[in-house]
Amino acid sequence: MLIRMARWLRMAGHDVSNPPQDADDLDLMQIAKEEGEEGERTLITRDRALAQRCRRDGVDCILVGSSDLDDQLREMILLGIDLEMRPERCTICNGPLREMTKTEPIEVAYLAEDEPLWRCESCGKLYWEGSHWARIKERLERLREG
Repeated sequence: MLIRMARWLRMAGHDVSNPPQDADDLDLMQIAKEEGEEGERTLITRDRALAQRCRRDGVDCILVGSSDLDDQLREMILLGIDLEMRPERCTICNGPLREMTKTEPIEVAYLAEDEPLWRCESCGKLYWEGSHWARIKERLERLREG
C-alpha cells in the first residue's frame, strides 16, 4: 500500500520493513507489536479500519491520508519524522548499507576513484551519489521547506 513511501523513508535512513504479501490485519499488528517491543516499529497504513484496530489494541500506528507520494512525505514531516538524505538502509530490501573501502573491488566503472560508494549487506545493491542523488535531496529539501 505504501511501498514507494517506504523506499523514500529508507533513503532518509529509517528502518522500514515491508510486511509479507499474504499478511492480514492481525498479522500486521502482531509483527508491529513484536518488533515494537524493541522500540523500532510503527505500523504505517492508509487503511482506516486497521488504524482504529491498532489504536484499540495498543499498537503504534500512523494513518496516512493521501495517496500522493509528496503529500504522504509531507504528512511524515508534520509528524516530526526526519527526511534528511542519509545512506543507511537499502531502498529495496531495507538491509543496512556499509560504505565500501578504497581497497574493495568496484564493479561500477564510471565512478570517480574518490567517490563514496555503499553496498547493501543483505542484497549487495550498490549506491553512490549520482545525479539521481542530487534530485532526491532537492525534492526532500523542497518538501521540508514547503
